[in-house]
Amino acid sequence: MGYNTVKQTTGTTVNAKNAGIGAIQSGSRLGFKGTEDLGGGLKANFTVEMGIDPTEARLDSATAGLANRQSFIGLEGGFGVLNIGRQYTLTHGVQGAMDPNGNATAAGWLAGLTNTARFDDMIAYTTPTLSGFNATVGVSLAGSETSTAPGATKAGDATTVAAAYVNGPLTVRAAYEAIKRTALSVTIPGDIAATALSDTLADRKATSIGASYDLGVAKISYLNTSAKAGSAADNAKATTNNFGVTVPMGALSLSASLSNGKMTGDGATLGKATGYQLGASYALSKRTNAYAFLGEAKSKPTGNPAGNGKHSTMAAGLRHTF
Repeated sequence: MGYNTVKQTTGTTVNAKNAGIGAIQSGSRLGFKGTEDLGGGLKANFTVEMGIDPTEARLDSATAGLANRQSFIGLEGGFGVLNIGRQYTLTHGVQGAMDPNGNATAAGWLAGLTNTARFDDMIAYTTPTLSGFNATVGVSLAGSETSTAPGATKAGDATTVAAAYVNGPLTVRAAYEAIKRTALSVTIPGDIAATALSDTLADRKATSIGASYDLGVAKISYLNTSAKAGSAADNAKATTNNFGVTVPMGALSLSASLSNGKMTGDGATLGKATGYQLGASYALSKRTNAYAFLGEAKSKPTGNPAGNGKHSTMAAGLRHTF
């Protein structure tokens, strides 16, 4: 938690401008997790997390439930891991692993343009790791909860798959998800709310593919994301390319990222975006660190210079994990 400044503009219009106390490096949360040894190499596990706003002693939004982040139970053993409940999406996991600033909420990391953070009602199975390789498959039944009538579209149901390979300093990860009858919505830099770019007559499909390599003196990463949705009459696609580097210097770690993105609709370019982030983290102990971030993202809609958008963030604070 620390002091943050945020400004979002479209052309000469200021959509948001504020400064105050908040969390940037990671969202404030209170959670509980545990495991129970069932014998024979089998364990039960659980995780329950809620986002909180310590500055005003409340949950992180007026409408948030108690378990508004992750909430799942599972089994793990020689067969792998099976978890059931509200969980991070597999595409989000790939994006976070390749982000040198660890999914900080500062402006500038454009991979979030195509990101779905969590799935409700998700069943996910992860294989054991063999020669550095493992895979995960998942199904979310969130749409089935509200559309059980005969012939219902089950909009919001999702299927997802991911694979990871780790060999020494090299990490390669990829994930795919498809969400039934869901529009492609993008929060364009400068705006304060997401804009739906397509209709909901087809599945929303997204991929995240990334790789990182630890050189010792620095860790470099690359991430490509893509999401598309809509029918032949009203469709859209958003893609991003993201490059990152982290330089460890004892207790101090410096990081930087560069991003670019493109949005198309019905085959035509709707606009482009660019962004960057600079970060620094100093470990005061194993669980406490001081941080500072500077980030900026810009958008340029095709044929409309007056609609250029900009989102900037500056932050400095202290984080404690337990």
